[in-house]
Amino acid sequence: MYLIREFREEDVYDVFRIAFENLTEKYSLDLFLDIHRAWPSGFLVAELKDIVGFIAGSYYEGNARILMLAVDKPFRGRGIGSALLNRFIFECKKMGIRTVSLEVRTGNIDAIQFYQKRGFQVMSRIDNYYTNGDSAYVMWKMI
Repeated sequence: MYLIREFREEDVYDVFRIAFENLTEKYSLDLFLDIHRAWPSGFLVAELKDIVGFIAGSYYEGNARILMLAVDKPFRGRGIGSALLNRFIFECKKMGIRTVSLEVRTGNIDAIQFYQKRGFQVMSRIDNYYTNGDSAYVMWKMI
């Protein structure tokens, strides 16, 4: 069984590794710490014996944005991503946040379907959004 809890600064190396191995974009250690400092309850990890996934977000004027969600490949399909997302939405609701948005690569069919099954809708497309030139869909959900 896994535990969903708030990120702690000592988790940064585990989260960095998961992001590096599972996300296409490459981020600095400092970015993770900055995200945590800006909204501690919007940065969550899934922990078995070790950290196996995380979700990180930001918020502004009643709207939240998922910046990153990643689960290590061997642990996918076990409900960890859903649990992270559900807890994130719970934290949003506690703050009175009404909408959640995110960007996802237009070619990442698994992620698009994951979010659609959880009530997110594609709202628009941003060309050349990612550093490698890939386009993104903006997805959105009212909570």
